[in-house]
Amino acid sequence: MKKMYQLKLKKSVVKSFIFAFCLFTFNFAAHAAHTFHTSLTRMDYNQKEKLAEISIQLFTHDLVPALERFTKKNVDLEKTPDLDKTILQYLDANFILKDKKGAAKKLVWVGKEQRVDLVYVYVQIALDEDFEEYSLQNTIFFDAFPKQANMVVARFGEKKADLLYKVGDKEKRISPRRDTEKTSE
Repeated sequence: MKKMYQLKLKKSVVKSFIFAFCLFTFNFAAHAAHTFHTSLTRMDYNQKEKLAEISIQLFTHDLVPALERFTKKNVDLEKTPDLDKTILQYLDANFILKDKKGAAKKLVWVGKEQRVDLVYVYVQIALDEDFEEYSLQNTIFFDAFPKQANMVVARFGEKKADLLYKVGDKEKRISPRRDTEKTSE
């Protein structure tokens, strides 16, 4: 009987230790997961359609607070009315493509896909030429997260440009490199 009690006590101590370890690890991971925020954008020039086709990958845990700050209202990705319109307005203010003369191009909503932790936003811009040497402002979430980083991969024909935006960056020129060239970064 005494051995059985000791065995139960050991199991209880081990379970408590495992529970405490998991709780600590989860809290640490949850805190660490929110210290760095990022978005990923892919821009492709469709020469046949004369369009810049753009997909933007956003994390839901970043999108919701940014939209709440932008609208000064609570946002629920499932229930907020006119959410697509709100996201487009937010992008209009933070994702701005300018032509070689400095004129801003109009974003047109295509749609979005929602997953548990990601939202893919699809927009397009009518262009008479590819976006080589255009400038792009990508300040998505900069107002909400001081460690936000936005990556943009722009492809047009055989050319490609990779842009990285950090808080404080404004516009950057889309300067191409051949897709086969290697970067020194």
